[in-house]
Amino acid sequence: MRRIVKLAYNVVRSNLTELSYPYRLSFSLTNRCQSKCIMCNIWQKPVVEELTLGEIDQIFSRYRRFSWVHLTGGELFMRDDFADIVKAIDRNSPGLYLLNFPTNGYQTDKIVAMIHEILEHTAIPRIMVSVSLDGPRELHDRIRGLPGSWERAVATFQQLRKLNSGRFSVYLGYTLQDSNLYSFEETVITARNELGKLTNDEIHVNIAHISGHYYANSNFNGIPEPNATRKVMDLIIGSRKRKRFDPVSILEYRYQKLARTYQQSGTVPLTCQAGAASCFVDPAGNVYPCSIFALPIGSLRENEYDLAKIWKTANKSSIRQLIKEGSCPGCWTPCEAYQTILANLLSKGVSKL
Repeated sequence: MRRIVKLAYNVVRSNLTELSYPYRLSFSLTNRCQSKCIMCNIWQKPVVEELTLGEIDQIFSRYRRFSWVHLTGGELFMRDDFADIVKAIDRNSPGLYLLNFPTNGYQTDKIVAMIHEILEHTAIPRIMVSVSLDGPRELHDRIRGLPGSWERAVATFQQLRKLNSGRFSVYLGYTLQDSNLYSFEETVITARNELGKLTNDEIHVNIAHISGHYYANSNFNGIPEPNATRKVMDLIIGSRKRKRFDPVSILEYRYQKLARTYQQSGTVPLTCQAGAASCFVDPAGNVYPCSIFALPIGSLRENEYDLAKIWKTANKSSIRQLIKEGSCPGCWTPCEAYQTILANLLSKGVSKL
């Protein structure tokens, strides 16, 4: 109860004033990945000296204010110490309520075993996992550049769904792009044939983005056309059941509704919280305001692994001002959109949704 109250407190405060510290972290643990996705070149990035388990422990022992941590990669389960990393985060984060992360689902046995370990040895109240599935069998494997990845992703989802509880939940993650824009319904049908039962509410949908410093996909030309995307999003939204008292369902609904606005205007529909309520850390410990804006705030390795120290710098303040002025690339990725939606609950644009 104490942890969710702390998260709620941070959300309420972010609606009333700009936070002077981040309560949400997006943390990329590795660039390593078996997939060779057409919309993401993380797998092609140069190998970096990843933060070690010991270094990660230091980061979270020095900054203990996170209520929500989003872990990402690369493929997280390429790190053999992933479960130990989660334990270290939990051990040092007394206010942590929500942990979420994606996986390509390729290493089914390893993924399921590690999540069992995480559930058994941590006290995190809510853990959410998304297994990427970007099309029916052949299309998914082509997008992911990895033969057999559809079967493994579905198998991983099927195994993890057995663990669903009030504490743990698993979803499929679908990234809209030119190559699969009109394949959502076929994807659901194909997966349902394998799984026996699957609702659209078990699938999280987002839109492909460009990011030079994170995705390394500046040359990607598969961002879907806005009008076509809006029509597809309308169909997806209409197929979902709105659970009025389910925070996940509400947040997902609002994200998708505002995604249409973003696609049409090309601008962020609400005042972004990057560099205020949230930040992004790459595998080498470099801190950015988010996964899209390529201006680094500072290096954790060069600042005694102390995020609070970096957060007080003039550089961080100047980067935050650029974001407030709309002088950043602009995006509507879930990594940045969710806390932005939560910080604008009193906004007319959101309350009408």
